[in-house]
Amino acid sequence: MRMRSFASVLIPGFLWAPVHAQITTVFTETFETNGQFSLSPGWVWDGNAPVARPACTGVGWSAKKDVHGPNDTFWGGFGARWMFHPLPVDPLALYDVSLQAEPVGPWGDSVSVYAMVLWWDTLQGNPWLGGASNYTTVYSCAPAGQGFYVPPAGPPGSQLGVLIYAFTWSNMQMAIDQVVVRKKPWKAQFAGSMMLAGPYDPLTQTMSDALRQQGLIPLTEPYSALGWPQASGGGGETTTTAVLNAQYTGGRVVDWVRLELRKFNDPTVLMATRQALLLQNGSVITAAGSPSVLFDIAPGNYYVVVRHRNHLAAMTASPYTVTYPGGGVWSYPFDHVNWPTHGTNARQIHGTKALLWPGNANPDGVLKYAGSANDRDRILVAVGGNTPTNTITGYHLEDVNLDGVVKYTGAVNDRDRLLLALPGQVPTATRVQQLP
Repeated sequence: MRMRSFASVLIPGFLWAPVHAQITTVFTETFETNGQFSLSPGWVWDGNAPVARPACTGVGWSAKKDVHGPNDTFWGGFGARWMFHPLPVDPLALYDVSLQAEPVGPWGDSVSVYAMVLWWDTLQGNPWLGGASNYTTVYSCAPAGQGFYVPPAGPPGSQLGVLIYAFTWSNMQMAIDQVVVRKKPWKAQFAGSMMLAGPYDPLTQTMSDALRQQGLIPLTEPYSALGWPQASGGGGETTTTAVLNAQYTGGRVVDWVRLELRKFNDPTVLMATRQALLLQNGSVITAAGSPSVLFDIAPGNYYVVVRHRNHLAAMTASPYTVTYPGGGVWSYPFDHVNWPTHGTNARQIHGTKALLWPGNANPDGVLKYAGSANDRDRILVAVGGNTPTNTITGYHLEDVNLDGVVKYTGAVNDRDRLLLALPGQVPTATRVQQLP
């Protein structure tokens, strides 16, 4: 079941509004310093050097560049002159270019001003378009620019940069000013929800934030310390007490969770990980409190996995399109009963909610109440072994219901949560995590 919208996604009990990724400026050129015409270091050009000209905004200076006409050859016979400036390479970014431009020459002639981020073939001395064709025709000094796009990978020896050139059928010049190159993430984005059966309250259909209330949630994600493998920049995420204690639309923070992307044709291969924070209504936010969880990997088709340190994980039944911010929204509502997951009975169904199975105190992907390496013994040992009525407080794997207390007997104990998660509540039964 795929759910997609370019504005928002609405499914029962869950609303996801697209998050606009942070846009940063990576290069600007105003062609002036302290009122004097200048060029930033790194510019190269064809034809005569740029010269000063009063900017069309009436302030400062712009660069006037000779354009020339059809007798000059440029990329298949087009007449043009160009300017190029290198940029730092970010393979996980979308780029945008804007500028001000105007024709300088016989009135009535137009100039097609091209500006784009692309790869410059330093071995050949020519730009390499790679199929890009974004441009704007400028007749006045109004700002003009293109939308964000991804420059393709360049050939060996090439340099990423911003190219500005113009084309006209007459001999004239152009003036340009206020060149701005921006970027935003071109990364796979998680947009979805999940629920943990351990702290789940069926009356409110939300999860308890008892760990947060007691100040037990660590500021550094716990999964790396547990030896869980990381990929594509995941691991070591940190948060702050302000983020943990904030009130969000989805409620308070419940605990750290883990998100995974796996290879589309082999879900045993881990491609990217992210540790994030889970809210009471099942929403997932970043360690910084943002609703847009990004992986350091390009968008594409992946299996999506949601995990918790003492619950069984769940994975999508098939690979899904994982888009970038602004590229449409695909939602992964693991807490919805109709959302298909890999394997059989991968989640605990409670009414209209699907929950991750609790009780994996011995985090081996198997829920066991009896026999070797079982989870019940882990709980008993944690409270002291010989005295089952003991309790301990803190942030522990054995705290199955995430209330901050490891408890073997009595009301609201962790042992019972484990037993109820077994098939038929039979002590000798086991439940195996449904991951390949």
